[in-house]
Amino acid sequence: MAIYTKAILFAGVGYLSFMVSLLFEPVQRNLVFLYRLRLGGKETVYHPESVGFAQNQVAPFWLTMPDGVKLFGWHILPLDVYAAHRQELRGLSATQDSIDSGEFAKRHLEILKEDPDARVIIYYHGNSGCISAMHRPDIYRSLISTSPAHTHLFVVDYRGFGISGGTPSEEALISDGAFTAKTILNMTGVPADRTILIGQSLGTGVIIGAADLLTQSDPKLEFRALVPIAGFASIEELLSTYKIFGTIPVLAPFKSFKALQTLLARQLRYKFHSDVRIERFVRNSRKTKVLVVHSFDDEHIPYFHGEKLVDAAIMGALESEADDAGQSSGGHLKRLVEMSEDERHGVFEIVSVGERQVREYVFWQKFGATAEVVEESQVSLTSEVRRIGMLAVKWGGHDIVPKSTDVVLAIRNILYED
Repeated sequence: MAIYTKAILFAGVGYLSFMVSLLFEPVQRNLVFLYRLRLGGKETVYHPESVGFAQNQVAPFWLTMPDGVKLFGWHILPLDVYAAHRQELRGLSATQDSIDSGEFAKRHLEILKEDPDARVIIYYHGNSGCISAMHRPDIYRSLISTSPAHTHLFVVDYRGFGISGGTPSEEALISDGAFTAKTILNMTGVPADRTILIGQSLGTGVIIGAADLLTQSDPKLEFRALVPIAGFASIEELLSTYKIFGTIPVLAPFKSFKALQTLLARQLRYKFHSDVRIERFVRNSRKTKVLVVHSFDDEHIPYFHGEKLVDAAIMGALESEADDAGQSSGGHLKRLVEMSEDERHGVFEIVSVGERQVREYVFWQKFGATAEVVEESQVSLTSEVRRIGMLAVKWGGHDIVPKSTDVVLAIRNILYED
């Protein structure tokens, strides 16, 4: 009995010590980004064939950020394109020197530019590891399957991750994400209306922040679509339910101690308020489609976080005087779902409500009619429509939901057919 009591006391003291350590920025940085968890390594990032890609299907490259920090990335060719150039590509010398100099990646970019129908996905991964780690290569292969002939995928490691330089922070990852997207547009020559940003987990905070930043720039930059997968409303709200490695609760044991939760929230250095940012982004954007993807059985980030992101996006679209622009808890999604079919007509569509497999909602944002000169003597009235959707799936949990066929098909639709 004494041993049991001591074990409980020891665990309690250890947990309280851990909670106190969360008040310090270095501890927060390591827990939010997990960037020191070195899964994958130099061998796999320089040699993508070691994680299942065909020889020289992937072109590793470096990007230099405005502050001089260098980030490491991949350009992955679609399968049909690779097959058409396989003999030539296999003859290229993929040495560390040719990769570091940028020479190796040139031919892959030339091949992309030869295709007038090329589409580009820029993918932002979750925390820990690097671009070659764990399930990520399988996700890339799923995403380029949206069109084996035309879909090129770019993924770049965050600062401090893998072999990229620098140290991560919320501000740095978002500014790097925006700069990376602009740079890839310039590199490829593929216009923004044929390019989409996809983020998973931590990557959703990066793409939403980057998209928000780019719509506030001059000139404004708007991509074809923004696709947050397994995202969160904010780190602050996530901590109330989050378990580190799916085991160690962060704030859940302190639900009854509001003062302590408030203290920790105030000391939180990395907040990633994606709900506020996506609401502002949608208010400022007139072109970018939004598709929020979440799994019902996400074991790390509960499903309601996806609903909160959709709700915030819809609130940004509604631009109602009754809405407080700084809040994102308006309950618009719930209200729209509960409307009668006649009330929803032309505004909100329930594509599917099947709990067993997939649930999909689409909100249609209609802009006012604008005059467009067709010929010198003709004027045509056109109406812009932008879709904000949510796709909820049963399979995939947190880490591999982007591999779901339903998700891949939804991305294909938004990239090629919408």
